[in-house]
Amino acid sequence: MEVRETAACGISHREFAIEFDSEEFPEIYRVFRYAKDGTGFYDEDFLEDLKSQMSYIIGPALEEEPQELEEESIHWEDSGASYVLHFKEPEAPRLYQVLNAVEHPGEGLDGVLNDKLMEQMMEMAPSLLENLPVINR
Repeated sequence: MEVRETAACGISHREFAIEFDSEEFPEIYRVFRYAKDGTGFYDEDFLEDLKSQMSYIIGPALEEEPQELEEESIHWEDSGASYVLHFKEPEAPRLYQVLNAVEHPGEGLDGVLNDKLMEQMMEMAPSLLENLPVINR
């Protein structure tokens, strides 16, 4: 997994991407699933690495109060070799809030965003996720 900035100069908001390979993609799905209602399990080291990379690359913007956005640009892309989550700086705190929700599933969670991301993931890679064990290790 790699968090990177994709655009910064001459635009109103910085843009970011998080790239996951086919082995990591189910792991982020498990995180989103667990954040929703505490069902299943997730790899704690994977989540800590992701949050650490986001903190380093995005910086203090993650700690800002999440804004209500009229039109969300956060979305998944299947690049063939990997799965990439694209988002802009104002959306970063909302995404980070979803990742932090695993500590207290469902609390403070942007359920609409979480569900949207999970649905997009399922549409992109049903063969990876349909039979994914999210409950039992």
